[in-house]
Amino acid sequence: AIGACGTKQTELVNAYSTLARMGVQKDISSVIEVKNSQGETLKKWKDEGKQVIDSQSAYIVNDILSDRTPGLHGWMGVNGVRTSAKTGTSDKGSQPKDLWIINYSPALVMGMWLGNSDTSVIGTSASNYGMPVIRSVMEFAHTQVYAKEGKWKSGQWYERPSGIQTVNGELYPSWWNKRQSQSTEKITFDKVSKKKATNCTPDGAKEEIEVTKIIDPLTKKESITVPSGYDANAEDDVHKCDDTKPQIGAISYTNSGKKYTISVDVTAGTWGLSAIEITVDGKSIKSSEITSSGKQTATVELDTAGSHTVSVTVRDSAYYTATSSGSIQVN
Repeated sequence: AIGACGTKQTELVNAYSTLARMGVQKDISSVIEVKNSQGETLKKWKDEGKQVIDSQSAYIVNDILSDRTPGLHGWMGVNGVRTSAKTGTSDKGSQPKDLWIINYSPALVMGMWLGNSDTSVIGTSASNYGMPVIRSVMEFAHTQVYAKEGKWKSGQWYERPSGIQTVNGELYPSWWNKRQSQSTEKITFDKVSKKKATNCTPDGAKEEIEVTKIIDPLTKKESITVPSGYDANAEDDVHKCDDTKPQIGAISYTNSGKKYTISVDVTAGTWGLSAIEITVDGKSIKSSEITSSGKQTATVELDTAGSHTVSVTVRDSAYYTATSSGSIQVN
């Protein structure tokens, strides 16, 4: 766990100092210079460092840890100073035995450990208990000490390394290519629920939609981006396999000369009716919305002798359909 006894507090603070230096690691030193009684320098600390984290990666981490979204990490902010922060706990059994906070800026890094010397549990995992101390010290150190010494100025932040990309408001390093970890595929959805179709979804309610599949390069978890309103993580919960489809009765007709009136009774199933189409020899003679069961009629003029095929299709509000065919004999 973060803050466990395996790592010293000074080591943790120095580790985050590496991020604060934009990826440059420097050894810890508590002695700057040693002189003898004659004023001769016997030992002197050298400000040497090594780039161990790519500057783009360090910048992005610093930016993430500086997020002060209200209700998320707003309580971790320092008045008048933009800082990054990280918290953690170490548990004893199922209870926290200590709290740990790091807060840092381009100028200064501060770490705080809260716990009991006998390692007994402290009864809370709320790191905001230590933030008033962090906030007070960091605000004073920056505004009253570092600012006066010219080591910090209001609004100071890290210089953004060249190459960093901003995609949909998020930061990515130059080597990240969104197409390397994404692909497209088609998923069959239900038009009514806007969720993935199942074997109970009628064919008329199914629609194929191209979606974007993204695989996180670190966690390898898959996420799917779909059009607004659709849900690729849930299945159609509107249609049931025992739903009753609409029904069509016998098709009949009467004629007066060349004009033929076609009649048919339609009955709703589980869902209310929504549309009907009547065709003769493949040509639509009626296509309209309907809302209730009952008789439907359509008139067509036929002057060619022989058999003419009549087809009736009815659809309900859940896209269940029924189709029936008949014929008209013209002498």
